Parts: sequence; structure tokens; C-alpha cells
Amino acid sequence: MAGLGVFGADEEVGRDLAAVDWASTPLGPPGTWPQSLHTAVSILLSSRFAMWMAWGPELTFFCNAAYRRDTLGRKYPWALGRPASEVWAEVWTDAGPRIESVLTTGSATWDEALLLFLERSGYPEETYHTFSYSPLRDDDGVPVGMLCVVSEDTKRVIGERRLETLRDLGADPGVVRGEQEILASAGRQLERNRRDLPFTLTYLFEDGTARLAATTGIAREHPAAPAVLPPHDPDRVWPSTALGKGEAVLVDLDRAPFTGLPAGDWAEPPEQALVVPLLQQGSAPNGFLVAALNRYRPLDEGYRSFVELVAGHVAAEISSARSYQAQQRRAEELAELDRAKTAFFSNVSHEFRTPLTLIMGPVEELRGRLAGADQGVRDELDAIHRSGLRLGKLVNTLLDFSRIEAGRVRARYEPVDLSGVTAELASVFRSAVERAGLALTVDCPPLAEPVYADLGMWEKVVLNLLSNALKFTFEGSVSVAVQAVGDEAVVTVADTGIGIAADQLPRLFERFHRVENRRSRSNEGSGIGLALVRELVALHGGTITADSVEGRGTRFVIRLPFGYAHLPADSVVPASSATAVSATAGPYVQEALRWLPGRAGPDPGVVEPAAGTLVVADDNADMREYLTRLLSGAGYQVAAVADGQQALDAVRASAPDLVVSDVMMPNRDGLSLLGALRADPRTAAVPVLLLSARAGQEASIEGLQAGADDYLVKPFAAAELLARVRANVQLARLRNHHATQRETALAALSVRLSGAATLDEALAGALDELRGLWHAERVTAAVFTAGGEPAVTVSGPEVAGWGELATERRTALAALRDGPTLTAVPVEGSAAGITLEHPDGTLALWLDLGPGRPFTADDRLLLSLLAGHLAQGLARAQQIGQQRETAIALQRSILGPSLLPPGFAARYEPAARPLEVGGDWYDIVTLTDGRIGIVVGDCVGRGLAAAAVMGQLRSACRALLLQDPSPARTLMTMDHFAAGVPGAACTTVFCGVLDPATGHLTYASAGHPPGILAHADGTRHLLDGGRSLPLAVRPGRVRRQAEHVVPARATMLLYTDGLVERRRRPLTDGIDLAGRSVLDGADRGLDELATGLMAQLASGGGYHDDVAVLLYRHPGPLDVTFPADADQLAPVRGALRRWLDLCGVPAPTAQNVLVAVGEACANAIEHGHRDAPGGPIRLRAEAYVDRLHLTVTDSGRWKAPVPDAYRGRGLKLMRAMMRRVAIDAGTGGTVVDMDTRITG
Repeated sequence: MAGLGVFGADEEVGRDLAAVDWASTPLGPPGTWPQSLHTAVSILLSSRFAMWMAWGPELTFFCNAAYRRDTLGRKYPWALGRPASEVWAEVWTDAGPRIESVLTTGSATWDEALLLFLERSGYPEETYHTFSYSPLRDDDGVPVGMLCVVSEDTKRVIGERRLETLRDLGADPGVVRGEQEILASAGRQLERNRRDLPFTLTYLFEDGTARLAATTGIAREHPAAPAVLPPHDPDRVWPSTALGKGEAVLVDLDRAPFTGLPAGDWAEPPEQALVVPLLQQGSAPNGFLVAALNRYRPLDEGYRSFVELVAGHVAAEISSARSYQAQQRRAEELAELDRAKTAFFSNVSHEFRTPLTLIMGPVEELRGRLAGADQGVRDELDAIHRSGLRLGKLVNTLLDFSRIEAGRVRARYEPVDLSGVTAELASVFRSAVERAGLALTVDCPPLAEPVYADLGMWEKVVLNLLSNALKFTFEGSVSVAVQAVGDEAVVTVADTGIGIAADQLPRLFERFHRVENRRSRSNEGSGIGLALVRELVALHGGTITADSVEGRGTRFVIRLPFGYAHLPADSVVPASSATAVSATAGPYVQEALRWLPGRAGPDPGVVEPAAGTLVVADDNADMREYLTRLLSGAGYQVAAVADGQQALDAVRASAPDLVVSDVMMPNRDGLSLLGALRADPRTAAVPVLLLSARAGQEASIEGLQAGADDYLVKPFAAAELLARVRANVQLARLRNHHATQRETALAALSVRLSGAATLDEALAGALDELRGLWHAERVTAAVFTAGGEPAVTVSGPEVAGWGELATERRTALAALRDGPTLTAVPVEGSAAGITLEHPDGTLALWLDLGPGRPFTADDRLLLSLLAGHLAQGLARAQQIGQQRETAIALQRSILGPSLLPPGFAARYEPAARPLEVGGDWYDIVTLTDGRIGIVVGDCVGRGLAAAAVMGQLRSACRALLLQDPSPARTLMTMDHFAAGVPGAACTTVFCGVLDPATGHLTYASAGHPPGILAHADGTRHLLDGGRSLPLAVRPGRVRRQAEHVVPARATMLLYTDGLVERRRRPLTDGIDLAGRSVLDGADRGLDELATGLMAQLASGGGYHDDVAVLLYRHPGPLDVTFPADADQLAPVRGALRRWLDLCGVPAPTAQNVLVAVGEACANAIEHGHRDAPGGPIRLRAEAYVDRLHLTVTDSGRWKAPVPDAYRGRGLKLMRAMMRRVAIDAGTGGTVVDMDTRITG
């Protein structure tokens, strides 16, 4: 920056300032500038606050980086060094006078949030700035320039303006207004912000046509504000049909309809408008808002969001208004419906009375005539009579209620002894209450004055309350009390029943409201009893209240004023001689008695087992007895219960053939019973026939959708019920038969699939199962893949492949491939096919059933089911196979290397099969200096947990050896590592570094069994030096290491304790046995020795712990491959000589070997590659305890054979030098195999 001189305070802007041709400006070159200008420029450039300055007669322009970033825009770097009046020509009328004032007076100016139209982005832009102009003086103190410190307030000013608009739009969120009021209110708020919204148009959709609903800032007569936008008009002004996706559309206002648009608060009209759909989330647009845009502001994210928020507010308000209007209309419709319902109840109640009279009259006569008839006949007549009384009670209640609703009730209020009348009414219920096992307490002392009441109405009030008390009380008592409190008579009816939930009390007296799922003696009732009670009490000028504690009981309290001043004068009559208890009480008491237990149904007697067993559930005793008689007479064994819970218990105790249940019952209704049966696997298959008084298609659909097998509407004919029951029982038995068949087949197929180890085995087993199930002659499966011939699998007479199948069979299978999956296709001639997915493509399955065996609809259903199960099973089989392969690959990846250096062999046997890993490991690490790291370790435990620990320790040990090939230091570092790995403590490790060229071994042992050295002379040596504690037992302790030279042709065994452990025998016995086994196999190859060692040391039951074995024989085999070139003979002989020295071969024997091998190699070069010079030749040599084995292999062809296979001096020489020589000459080359004894 030193090269920038006066501009060095800011490298970037300073570089651009330095590039200005200052000599062409009034200021001249920077070197001629006064010190005061230098100082001003330095202050300007070093400030991080936005500044610009002007200096000299033309007020030459300077600025800093902050001003360039925040304000100057596209005018940079053009503006540098130019007159300020040219730079800010568009606002010079504002800036010029202020600068002139500063230069003239020497005083600073101040402006806050001043509106300036800057052309910094290529167009006049509405901006706001707070700034101060301060004088800049020359070296003589004369003002010759100006410094402007500025802060741009554009975002703040515009943001506050828009926020105020949004706030005003939502000023009255709680006010409910009509649609036009909302649009007018929104328009008033939008008119106040004509800078951001010069004009707006609001269109609402009506039958697909957009109609203008509101405007701001523009006249409705303007061409840009058409009243209607037809949906299919290609010349429509606004894109009303392009808003279906809920996204805004930007419109350029450059067409004819947009001529003469209003400008809002600006001098020029807008150039663009944003059309935003008016929508609520999840619904289609109600319309759209056209918002003209401020031409002096860019349509950035903030501007777009503002317009969308305005549209969203308008949309929400319109939706609220429409929702409110819809609710108002709904309320009016409900009120009208309520009035119509009341009128209907009144009319239908009258209509019921005539047929009811014609029923009850003849029944009364028949009961008298047939008093001596059969008991069954009398019981049925009594049931009809009771049902008629109950129906009459319901009709009377409906009629009373409708009269009250219509205001047509005619009451007769007479002075009555309220205590006596109430006590007499309570006594009517005494027998029913006591038969239920409850106590009835009546405390009604005489009152000092009468109460004016309508005896008929009061009778209904008391009977309704007593009936409810008995219905919902199962133990304890019911009490009735009357007393005078002040100028009122207070009547209390209380019980110790189940009580009412607190959240249900406020709705207790509502018409048609019933508390659901309450325990009761019956679920019968219309839901208007207590509502009628409240209305009747109100007609007496009284009040009724209820309080209750759930589980403890309920109390109703009625308050009636004494006297008659509160009653209509024309309804007050003198006392009559009517009795307190009228015929109205009979139906109440008869109904209550039918709720109680004690009336056993008729004995069905012995039924035929084939007819079936039924559970019948109905809370109405008469209906329950009727159903029991009817079904028992048809031969069914019937268990009748009174509610849904009893039915559920009965079904769970012994599953019937069918459940016949009423829908409306106490404790648990029919639908709840159905849900409980279907949710329990033990009862899910039990068929259910629902009986209901709810007629109509919707009620039937509701029952069937809930899981019912059939639905019968009351009233029903006996023959219809018996037919439905018979059909459902037979269908259920048939379903059970097929279900058993399907389950058996599925279970057998599942066993086959789960037992398969491979995908092919799974398919073959499944075909065998299908063949056996259908007793088919043959089952054929063809798997069609992307290319190639389909793979064929057959159960039955074998075929070699796709080509061996009959032409018509191949054609049929190919046709199945292109058909729908899992759809059984029967074929004429006792065959069927089906297609299913196979992991490798599409599987076409064909069953040949044989002559005379048709493929039925049940067969098709079963085949489709089994094919779907087979497809899933094949997918699982492939997935399991892939997982198994992946698991094996992962397991093997954490073991030691599979490719070992020359001279090594290894074996691994995990104890936890089928896993391939455990807690033991071996590793061989090739170090950078040619030495080899050797590790054998044993973690505590077995299985995957031990293998996970082992994998971490093996990786760590390998890395440490590569970094520092010191066994002792490696184990010391492993101490600290193992201490941090859960489960790694007490791991034993043998760690060594071997030089294969010399046999020098350095090793250390962390509590591991000693290695074994078997020498060529038949002696053994234990590698028991450098021993210390297992890993992580005492981290930080210095470990020792030992050294040993592996002699020539010696075999070293490293192992884990699983190899040598024997139950109830010391470890040393196993080590001794292992040593003898190595000595015994010293004359065998290492791989053969390793296999024999594992077999010999395994106990009768195999190994009980993980076993890792590592064998090394020094030196390792020599393996040299070289080109067929005579120049290669000397290097090869040199390599062989050095290897023989390592093997400790005596000189005479070594010389013989060198001659024989040299002759074999020369022959290979001369004869084996005569036609292809330079071909490869391989020499391999391996040392055993007392012999050497060598092979020379070439890939060419020797001279043509002659009658004497061993003719030639070279061959004689080789035989003279070696104990055995064999030559195997083939088309692929020749192998010379030789061995000799090591003597001396």
C-alpha cells in the first residue's frame, strides 16, 4: 500500500483513486496537493463509516469504501475525480445549495431521512438519507471543500411505512363485519399508503368469473378496472385464470388499457403491477388483488412479501366474513329445522295414537279371553301389552314436549298437598326399588300451605326422576324428600348411583342429549325425559337443579313457589277430586321392572350340535326373551345377555358361531362390542349380526364399516332373522374351513422359505410345497431377467432348461410375464399360472394339475395368497443372503491378511459359529525396512462383542508397528489405547519383529502363551522372554522385549490359548502337545502342517474358544520369475545360492542343487522358448527339515518327444545331482520337479 501514496489508507478504493488522471482535474497531480487535502483524503479513506467529499473550485468528488458499497452503486469508479455536480446531477437541486452554504458560511448542515431520487442503479430510486455536510479548509483555514458523513435510512423509512399499513389493516381483528364492510375498511387503510400502492383493484370470483369488488387510487370507470373479467376472454386486462397454482403474477403496464394510470403520491404512473391470489391455506383462491407498484422501488423480496401480506389479510378477512355469513345462515336453517321438527313430533304423535289404540284394545281383549291358554301364548301377549304401554308412554312424552315447544300446552293449576301427592307417587316405585335390592326412603312431612300444580304434569316430573334413579343405581338407596324453605316448597330426589361426570352436568337438561357409555340397567330412552322435566317445572314457575359426584350418586332439587301469583290467572282452578296416581304411572313401573334380573329365559333344551351356538345381547328383556325363544326353536344353543360387556365376556369364555347384538345397550353398546371383538385376535373372526332401530342406508353402512358381518333393522320378520342367522353361521363355518386351509399352507410355505440358505434353494423348496399342496404333476417357475434366457426351476419331472420346455409351455409362461402380478389365471385343461416379483426380475409360475382336476375360484384365491407370500419370502431370502455375504466380508476384513508373505501359514477358528470372527486375531505387517511385524492376540470373550474390540486393537497395533517397529514400545502404547476401549482390558498379545533375511526376531509378550520353535535337529525352544502383564492392567509400566535368532529350517508356532486349553488339564500339557505336533510335521509344507495341527489338537467336541494359529518356517520359500534369457542365469543362481546359505545347506549339497537347477533353467531357455524368446520361467524352492524341493516351470514347448523320454546329457546330470527328478511336459509348458536330502 506504500505505492499508493496519499491513497494508501484503503487499498481497493485507493487503487482506483490512484488510477484517476488528476493532472486533468483542477486539483492537479497528488504530489502538488496541499497538506490539508492529503489529511482529508487520508481521514476519508481510513473511516469505515460512509463518507464522500468534494474539494476545489469544481468540488472534485472523493469517496471511501463504505460509501461506495452503500450508496454509489453503478457510478463507481466513474465518479472518482469528477465534479460533484456531475456525479449527483439528479439531486443537485437539493445538494448544491447546501454545499454552497457550507463553503460560504463555514457551518455544517444536517438533514434527517431526506428523500432523494438517486440514479445509482440505472433508474430513479426512492431513497432516504440522514447526512451532514461539514466544511474542509485548506492550509490557510479557508473553506475549499466539503465532507459528507451519511447514513442511508431507505430500508427503515419504507419498512416503517409498510408496517404501519399492515398494522392498520389488522386494527380490529375481533370485529365481525360483512364482506363489503371489510373491503371498504381495507380500502381506507390502503389509500393512506399510495407510495407503495399507487392504486389497487380487488376482484372476487363468482362462478368462475372475476368481478370487481373494491378499488383504491383509481376510478372504477378506468379501462384498467373492468367490472367483469370473463374466464375465457383472451383480451382480458388481468391474468385471472393464471392464479390457480396460488402464485403471484407480475404484469407490465405497457398496453392500451393502462394508458393514463393514476400515479399515487408520485409524479409518474407505475410501470408494473403484482397480481396476487386471495387464498387461504388448503383452499382455492376467492379472488385476487391487483397492486400497482412504486416505479421508484425495485420489486425485491421485502416489497413482494409486503404485497402478499396485504393480499393475505384481505383474503383472511373475506374468508372470515363468508364463514360468519355461512354460520348465520346455518343457524337460521337449524332454527327452522327445529321448528319443523317440533311440528313433526306433534303431528306424528297424534298419528301414532290411532294405530296404537287399535293395537292395545284388541290385545286387552285377547288377554282376557286367553287367560287360561298356554303359558307361552300368555307370555307373548304380555310382551305385546308391555311394548304397547311403552310406546304409548313415548308418544305421550313426545306430544307433551311438542306442545310445550309450540306454546300450546294447557295446564290446570290447582291447590294440592305436594307432600302427600309426592309420597304417593314414590310408593308406586317401592316394589321395583326393593326388588332391585335398594332401599327407598320417603320423607314428605305435610306442608303448611298448598302448592298450585298440574297433577298430570307433576306426576310425570316425579316418575321421570324416580325412573332415572332406579335405572342408574345398583346399590344403596333412592330417597324422596319434601320440605318448606322460605316461600318455596323444595322437593329432592336423590340416589347413590353411578353419578354424572362434571363435564356432562351443564348439558344434563338439554333436549336429546344422552350421556354416552354410562353403566345403566338399560340403554333405552329418548333423551328428552329430563328436558321435559325442566320444561314442566318451569311451567310451574319453579326451577330444577342437579348436583352429582361421579361414583357416589346424583341429587335433583326442585323449587316451587307457594301461592299462585306467579301463574297465569286463567289457568288456576279450584281443587279437584283427582287421585295423585293415574294410569300414567303404570308404564313407568312396568318398564322399570323389566330392567331387573330374575326372569330366566326358556330352557332351549338339548340342541343339535350342527345348528350352532349363538350369543344374543339386548338390554330389553322382552326382546331378549323373544330372540331366545325364536332362535332356540330353530335348533340353536343360545346364551342371552343384557349388555355388551356381558356379551364380550361370554364370547371370550367360549367363542360362538355368531353374535346377535342390539346396537344401543348400556355399559358397552353394540358398536363398542364389535370393536372389542375385532381388536382381540382370539375373537376377531367371530361373525356379528347387529340389530338396530336406526333405519336407512347410512346406519347400515356405519355398522358394516365398523366390521359387522350383517345388519338387520327393527322391526324385522322372524323368517328374515332366521335366514340371516343361518346364512351367517354357514358362511362363518366355510370361512373357518378355508382359513384353516390357508393358514396350514402358509405355515408350510413359511417353513420352507425360512429354512432355505439361498435364493435358489428357497424357490425350489416353495415349488415342492406348492406341488404337494395341489398334488400337481409339475410346477414350473421361469425367472425373466433383463437379458438372456429365462432361468427355469421345476418341481416334478425334470427339464434341462428353458429350451427343453414344450413350446406351448414357453408361450404360456412368456404371456404370464407381461400380465398383472399376483392374479391367478386358470387355463382350460387343469392348469393355472400366476406372475410375481422376483429379486432378479419377473417370475412366472405354472401348475399342471393333471387331467380331471379343475382349478376352482378357491384355488385361485389360495394361489394368489401363496404367491404373494412367496414373493415376500424370496425378497427376504435374497436380503438375508446379501446381509450374510456382507457380514462375512466385514468379519473377514477385521481378521489378519489372507495373502501371507512367503514362509507363513495361518488358521483361524471362531468359537461362536456361524460367525467367522471372534476375539482372537493374527496379523502380519510388512515394514518399510523389509522386516516383518508379527502379532497374535486374544481379547476377553467371544462373538461379535469381542470381535468389535479385536478389530480396534488389531488396527491400532498395526498402525503403531508401522510408526515404530519396537514390540515393547508398541505394547506400552497399546496399554493406554486398550484402557479407553470398553472390553479391551486383559487382552493378551504376542508382538514380534522378524528379519526374514537373517531370522533375527525381537519380541515382547503381554501375558500371552509362549511361542514354540521346532528346530531342524528335532529339539524345541519356547519363546518365553519379554513377558509382562496383559494390556491395560497397569498402563504406563515399562515393558521388556527379548531377542532370538530363528535357525535355518526351524518352524515357529504362535497361537492363542484356545489351541492348547484342555479341561481339567494344565496349560503346559497343551503347549507340549502343540510342540510335538509341530516337530512331527516339520517335513510337511506349512499349509499341510497348519491343517494337521488344527485337526490333531481339537478335542472331541471341537474347540470351545476362539483359536488363531500362525506358522513360520525360516527361511521362506524362494520364488523367482525371470524371462527366458541366458543373461538371467547368473542372477538367478546368485539368488538361489544366498537362499541355500540361509537354509544352512552344506556346500556339497548346495553345489549339486546349483548345477541341477542351472541345467533345468538352461534347458527351459533353450528348448522351452525356442519359438517365443523372452517368455517367463519360474523357479521355486522350499526347505524342509531334511530335504529341499525345487521346481522350474516354463510356458513354452520343448523339443518333440522321442522314444527315450530321458535322453540327453542335461537330464542325466540333473538326476546325478538330485535324489529325484520328474519332468511333466504338456501343451502349456514344462515342469521340472526335483528334491534332494540335506546331508552333512
